[in-house]
Amino acid sequence: MGFRALSKMTARQRDAALNTGAQIVEFDNWLSAKFKFPAPDLPTLPGYEPEMAAATVRAKWGLGEQPIKNVVHLLEAHGVRVYSLRDDLKDLDAFSFFAEANPFVLMSARKTGERSRFDAAHELGHLVLHCEHERPGGPEAEAEANRFAAALLMPAGPVKAAGLRNATLPMVLRWKQVWGVAAMALTHRLQELDLLTEWGYRDLCVQLSKAGFRRSEPGGMPREKSERLRQAIGLLREERIGLGDIASTLSINPAELKSWMLGITMQAL
Repeated sequence: MGFRALSKMTARQRDAALNTGAQIVEFDNWLSAKFKFPAPDLPTLPGYEPEMAAATVRAKWGLGEQPIKNVVHLLEAHGVRVYSLRDDLKDLDAFSFFAEANPFVLMSARKTGERSRFDAAHELGHLVLHCEHERPGGPEAEAEANRFAAALLMPAGPVKAAGLRNATLPMVLRWKQVWGVAAMALTHRLQELDLLTEWGYRDLCVQLSKAGFRRSEPGGMPREKSERLRQAIGLLREERIGLGDIASTLSINPAELKSWMLGITMQAL
């Protein structure tokens, strides 16, 4: 399993995250026995430069260079099982792993929509780039996954063609909506692509921080929800199988099960 913010986690928190992952796999196996889901379709690209790996994934999945409308739906369409983490695992942004050849991404439910999209792309980077490791970790692996996510969500070609050299704050706030990313993430990407000077980058970061974009995303987009779980839970409801029934069958706390649903509400269950 590839953990984010591993250094911030105590052994107890790590054990709780691992236990949650194991329970989610059990639930997912139960769902997969009832419904047919897309088979995993992830390129395995260990050793690739992150920018090239992101371009390869886009090409294999037929994305071209257009903005990705919904990252969660994209991952689910290619066989990735995406779930959310309960709130008390607040020091864990996201983590990913393979279980029985199926890729899983588990994400914090506390992040903004934009940052959650970046987390999902980051974990896809781990699955694609570090698939040979049981637990990819360390600063180098995290930096590679970050560069992969930035390149996947903000491809170099169209970003360079958007006229963002020496971008101003209004330009960043406009184009972050186009790519569905945090303002800080776009600003960092512009510097990475040499579209900002060092001074211009620092100045934009100061302006964004003063405007509240350092810790949040004012006026941001809603968090993405799981289409895969929405459809499965809807079909279960038609069979009169509810949250309590599933929890009882799997010996899982109903509140715990509810917390994994990635935006699917209690009413839907």
